[in-house]
Amino acid sequence: MQTSLIRAAVTGILLATLGVAAVSAETQSPHVELERAVSGVIERMQQTLSVEERLTLTPESAASFLNGRERQLFSTGFARLQVSTPVTVHVAFESAPGEVPFWLPARGFERRSDLDFLVKGEDDYATWSKRFPAGEIGLGIPGFTGEMKPYLIFIEADNSASVEVEPLVPGVDVVEATLGQQVYLDDDDDLTTLPDRLLGLPMLRSYESWEFVARLVGYFRVTDYPSSERPDHVQLTWQGDPASSVTVQWRTRGESAGGRLWLARRSELLQEDNPGSARIVQAEPFVMTTLQIENDPAVTLHRATLDDLAPATDYAYAVSAGDGGQWSELRSFRTAAKPGDEPYSFVYLGDPQSGLDRWGELIRQSDYRFPESRFYLIAGDLIDEGTQRDNWDQFFAESSPVFDRRPVLPAIGNHDSHGGHPTLYLQQFALPDNGTDTLDPGRTYHVTYQDMLVVVMDSNYDLIDPATQTEWLDRVLGESDARWKTVIYHHPLYASHPERDNAPLRDAWLPIFDRHGVDIAFQGHDHAYMRTQPLRGGKPVAEGEHGTVYLVAVSGTKMYEQSLPEFAVFGATDTRTFQVIDVDPGNGTLRYRAISEAGEVIDEFALQKP
Repeated sequence: MQTSLIRAAVTGILLATLGVAAVSAETQSPHVELERAVSGVIERMQQTLSVEERLTLTPESAASFLNGRERQLFSTGFARLQVSTPVTVHVAFESAPGEVPFWLPARGFERRSDLDFLVKGEDDYATWSKRFPAGEIGLGIPGFTGEMKPYLIFIEADNSASVEVEPLVPGVDVVEATLGQQVYLDDDDDLTTLPDRLLGLPMLRSYESWEFVARLVGYFRVTDYPSSERPDHVQLTWQGDPASSVTVQWRTRGESAGGRLWLARRSELLQEDNPGSARIVQAEPFVMTTLQIENDPAVTLHRATLDDLAPATDYAYAVSAGDGGQWSELRSFRTAAKPGDEPYSFVYLGDPQSGLDRWGELIRQSDYRFPESRFYLIAGDLIDEGTQRDNWDQFFAESSPVFDRRPVLPAIGNHDSHGGHPTLYLQQFALPDNGTDTLDPGRTYHVTYQDMLVVVMDSNYDLIDPATQTEWLDRVLGESDARWKTVIYHHPLYASHPERDNAPLRDAWLPIFDRHGVDIAFQGHDHAYMRTQPLRGGKPVAEGEHGTVYLVAVSGTKMYEQSLPEFAVFGATDTRTFQVIDVDPGNGTLRYRAISEAGEVIDEFALQKP
């Protein structure tokens, strides 16, 4: 084992790369040239291949489509490193997807089944090896399908000599290959087994989310929920004060002028003549083009913001297509009361992500059982692949029957951007523009509903430094005089398993939560259910003292195992839930219930404030 190498050379590299280990979403991509080439290939495929050929691409047909220059770049332009002495490079990748990177056999790599190993206890990794002279080494794309996680790279110097290894792609680091070592910088997968020959070698790590860099197979898609001339995907959000405003958004096919919204107070609907408050509001159109969707490449999102509504009032509305025709059925919503005027309820959801059909059933059950809920919170990972519009189409098809009457406040998860910019997420949600000025509007924001502050944050710390939000977070919490202060974000500060810990977030945000007395932290990502004791400074508080309750929940079908921390009050696995929170400003109480898809209350607690 080359332990002297790790001490002498790799430690220095680690120090040099720690500052760029998290490639900021606001900086240039580390694969600009490769991504430009992929865009060129996609454009040429659209021009020269039929729809059927694009939809049935395979890794083999994608590789054969490349010209000579593209083939060279796709074979060498993904991972680059510098080595000080001749080495054997071992490339290992998950074998389950069934794709072998085309460049491995083409460049003379040898399949080494004797060097295969396990990751995460169950994922088989296949190893290919080749000797290289000293100097710069370029390696190719993980695959064409987007299902291949980036391969792991092990560097073995000749005769166990020492070697200096320098990653040349920003964000990549070097660690010693040991059992239990995390293999990606944005995921908790770790080395379960390792052959003696690889044990102790320098291992280059990158980001699981880079799997989509060269996706061609599966890039061209069809949606099962295409738009039409009739408005659909109707949803409510807030961009202003919930007592006096709401934003309504809907979708129609193709490019069109802005639709119209008809609005009236519900109390006036039974009047013989037109309701006295009825009016027509012109919506602003936005054409969203996603050429990869073969059967629905362009849709118009219509958005109407109403900002002169009366508090604690029920309204009815309908929306139309761009020509003022194709009116929808009537829907309704209620504005927030003034602080302290009336009790209210809302629903908190953990990750939907997978099994969206069953998720839709769950939220419709929550709406049926608790029809007085005023809004919904979602703690990120709304869908599985945030760069795929057909995923979003299913999400909105399932959620619109609820979110067309109950505003939704989402937080962004790692799957909502899938390692890149959350373009589709930001385009499809009209959210407050009051977040930190260090990030795109909509990635962070805050809303005050009656006597409760809800602060929404972006926890994707592998893409953005959590410190970019601390000044804003500190100010928003400090300036609020709301009785209840809550936060919602995706990656938990306290997870239900130690392997899913997120220390960088805790280091940056926990002191601010404690300083301003945050009552509840709504979290996701963990794909299990957990509730902690009230915590302050990472420790349970004494009875009667204030602490923050940290929650984790899941509403989709993807599940993880647990190993609960000592300060957890309750945990559950393989349990999909929705959470109902009832708030009574009159007596200062908050009641929380976690309800399973079977309709059973599995956990509950209550808080009270003067």
